[in-house]
Amino acid sequence: MTPAVSRGKRQIRDEVELCHQALRILKTHRVEGLLDYEYNYEVPTNHRPGRYQITIVTHNKRAIKQVEQQLGWRAYVTNAPRERLSLPQAVLTYRDEWIAERSFHRLKGMPLSLSPFFVQRDDQVKGLVHLLSLAVRILTLIEFVVRRCLKDSGEFLTGLYAGNPLKATGRPTAEKLLEAFKNLTLTLFRVQGEWYGDVTELNPLQNQILRCLGLSPDIYSGLVENST
Repeated sequence: MTPAVSRGKRQIRDEVELCHQALRILKTHRVEGLLDYEYNYEVPTNHRPGRYQITIVTHNKRAIKQVEQQLGWRAYVTNAPRERLSLPQAVLTYRDEWIAERSFHRLKGMPLSLSPFFVQRDDQVKGLVHLLSLAVRILTLIEFVVRRCLKDSGEFLTGLYAGNPLKATGRPTAEKLLEAFKNLTLTLFRVQGEWYGDVTELNPLQNQILRCLGLSPDIYSGLVENST
């Protein structure tokens, strides 16, 4: 190469630009530190200007081997002690992360709608979050218990979907389970000073859901006595 003391400003600028371009290529293809290169300066002639050109590219075998050994690795970090959560259990728990994400989705959307906030004080914010967190746990528990019951009994729920009343499912969502009870009404009326009441009779689907939850239909029929 031409000694630095004899290089002109343009030559130095071209050399710097070459290095920058080479680094950009290495970064784009994620091979920084894996390849080494050498370049040479071609002196100008009457027919072309001087230029820098990469002449040799060599592989950094030691660095490449280390990268190959780490390909496909994934780091898992947990604060649970090893006695409580082994590595295989940690991996399986991570793969079930979508279950927790579903709960956060419920908080941000229907039916809980944590966002947007309509409170101003910090204590109101904390109180609302705590309250809706309890609701999320209840929804999750309802869903888990009913799905477990259907799986153990080999049964399915039919009639949860208004657009397809014949559709059967063994994995209903808590939202659909609650929606199945939206037709229930409690009617109270007074005759000659006496209060009377009536509650909508439960259909087979509603009775099946209550049975899976381990609840008695009396929780609805008892509304009449408790309200009059």
